[in-house]
Amino acid sequence: MNNALIIPSVSPTIDELVAQCGHYVQQKLNLAIAQRGIARMALAGGNTPKALYAWLASPAQASRVNWSSVQFYFGDERSVPRSHPDSNYGMAKTYLFDPLGINQDQVFPMISEPMLDIVEEAARYEKILDSWRDQSAGRTPPVFDLALNGMGADGHFASLFPDTPALLEREHWVVANPVEKLATQRITLTYPVFEQARAVCFLVAGSDKQDAFFAVQQPDSGLPVARLIRKRQTDWFVDQACIEGI
Repeated sequence: MNNALIIPSVSPTIDELVAQCGHYVQQKLNLAIAQRGIARMALAGGNTPKALYAWLASPAQASRVNWSSVQFYFGDERSVPRSHPDSNYGMAKTYLFDPLGINQDQVFPMISEPMLDIVEEAARYEKILDSWRDQSAGRTPPVFDLALNGMGADGHFASLFPDTPALLEREHWVVANPVEKLATQRITLTYPVFEQARAVCFLVAGSDKQDAFFAVQQPDSGLPVARLIRKRQTDWFVDQACIEGI
């Protein structure tokens, strides 16, 4: 599918942006639960997803999803222990899992306790995904019901950064990706997983994202987000600052 043109839902404020995306997340999770009895979601890190998680777990919204039927995974993770302030798992635990009372067996962190070598962690996580994917069609990727993503000002999503090896990975669903400009490695899901998810959405806020937002829509763009949106439908929730750059 060639779908390079983004048709976003645009909100004037962060609060309205989070609410719009929150209702979408509720709808996708409830649909999966109704159809298959379970919803599997890949979470994102970052400040805007943090606000989304707090909204989903708020008293006014918490009862709108049967959270006991949701399994939580991660699109990527930093090479830090779960207790580290930069941990995507730690952020989701604070703002989503703990407030909702999510059982530990519903959550699948990318980092072990104690933390293993990052390459070992990627292999371990791939085995977890392999345990529930549909194996009747051979070596096909696991299918998430919803993959939530942000977008960096450089056009990256998850930890698929420009000019990194994971952009070319088609055999593995989880890899340790060296990111030279950050002088680190990160664990990330790969393109085949995002391409096969039942729904993929991007939650993007801030004037610093304007250049990337328009750049990824160019037909010749090689940015990581562009490579995905040319392959499949994606749903976008952006704020006015992202569109106008102010």
